[in-house]
Amino acid sequence: MSALRNGPRLSLQHFILQAEIIKAYRAAVRATRPLPDSATRRETLDWLRGDIERLRYETDLERLRTNISSFNRNLKILIPGLGLTGLTPEHGAKLIGRGGRRTV
Repeated sequence: MSALRNGPRLSLQHFILQAEIIKAYRAAVRATRPLPDSATRRETLDWLRGDIERLRYETDLERLRTNISSFNRNLKILIPGLGLTGLTPEHGAKLIGRGGRRTV
């Protein structure tokens, strides 16, 4: 059985906020493309993903809205800083898979 079946009922507003969270994370992934070093990009994405992961089981709508606003604010601060490198996404680092989970 799913853990969500036994948990609190989620409203339409929860699903709308979940879509906003996913949209913000995708914007963050796109914003990190100009980074030239894949390790730096991975570290930045892990930091941003940590902010998103904290919201995974959050059901309080006000707390979700506040955290989404905070995440978007951090992203707006981050994007111009990445633009200072003078790189374009074509010259950025390729990022394949998730960091630290590669087995060869």
